[in-house]
Amino acid sequence: MKQAFERRHGFSIIEVLLAMLIIGAGVVPVLSLFLTGSRTVEKGGLLLSATIAAQNVLDRAKSDAFLWGNVPLTLDFPDPDHPQFTLPAFFAKKYSASGTLIIEEAPGHTVIGTGEKETNLVQVSVIIRWIENKTARSTRLVTYRANTNCFDLKTSAKF
Repeated sequence: MKQAFERRHGFSIIEVLLAMLIIGAGVVPVLSLFLTGSRTVEKGGLLLSATIAAQNVLDRAKSDAFLWGNVPLTLDFPDPDHPQFTLPAFFAKKYSASGTLIIEEAPGHTVIGTGEKETNLVQVSVIIRWIENKTARSTRLVTYRANTNCFDLKTSAKF
């Protein structure tokens, strides 16, 4: 006589579905973390590219040959009249990037003890703007530069 319940060598559909549900509940959050992490890395890369581009423009603008003959100046770039101020081609094209260079006398700085406006100190700002996932983004770098090559140097330090 055959036994009514023979030993089976497999899983029932209920067991397979239950196993898939348990594994899926663990895999979905892990995949979500990977996607979020990759988006964060991409955003960080864009910000790094923009910051490097801004630093390159800032370095070129701070040269004595350009800087002291152009105070004050507001320059949108890329500009064919100033080819030295550019953005990396891939960044400018892919993200519709542009920038602004602002050179002005340092606001709010005076010669200590006199209250006179400090004319030998300039503020150089670079603003980079781009479009990321249909959202406008920007970064700004600011630095100061003192003109120490001037004969009528007014300074708060006595030599």
